[in-house]
Amino acid sequence: MSKFNKEWKLHFESERQYRALRSALVYEGYAHESEHGAFLFASQSGDRRLEVVDVVILKPDDFATQTPYYLDLDDAVLQEMIIRAHKTNTALIEAHSHPFTKGPRVCFSPFDCNGLADIGPQMLWRLPDRPYVALVFGRDAFDSLYWEGREREPRGSLDLVVAGQLLRASRESQRFWRENHG
Repeated sequence: MSKFNKEWKLHFESERQYRALRSALVYEGYAHESEHGAFLFASQSGDRRLEVVDVVILKPDDFATQTPYYLDLDDAVLQEMIIRAHKTNTALIEAHSHPFTKGPRVCFSPFDCNGLADIGPQMLWRLPDRPYVALVFGRDAFDSLYWEGREREPRGSLDLVVAGQLLRASRESQRFWRENHG
C-alpha cells in the first residue's frame, strides 16, 4: 500500500456541498475582502476516511479580529465547536481562506503555523481518538495539515474527495512546517 493510501481523506458527499464551503470562504471578485472561516464536522471510519456531516460558516461577529490577512477566532466560538464535536463524536476540521492567494501553491502563513503548533496538539487532547485537521483555501487550490494520536507535529496533509473526484492538497505547508518548526 502506498503512503498516499495511508493518509486520511476528507470526503464531501456532493460537489454542491463542497462548492458551498468554497464560495463562503473565497468570494470571487472582491478586491478588499477579509479572510473567512468555517468549521466542518466529520464522521470517521477505519479506512482513514472522514465524511463531512456538517459545516458551520463563521460570521464576522465570531471573530475577535477579521482582516484581509488575519483571523482571530473568539474563544467562546472555539469552545462551542469543541463541545459540538465532542457531543457528536465527530472530528473537528477548521477551514479558512487566503483570499489573495492565486495559483497552486497555497500554504498556511507563518502566523497560521504558530497558532496551529498550539491548537493542533490541544485538540488531540480535547477530542481524543480522532484527527484534527486544518484547511486553507486560496483562489485556485487548497492545502491541509492534520494531527492524530499524541503527536505535537502535524502528520501530513490530507486530500479531498468531492463526489468521488480526488482533489490533491498543495502540500506546501508540510514543506514550510519542516523548514520552520521541525
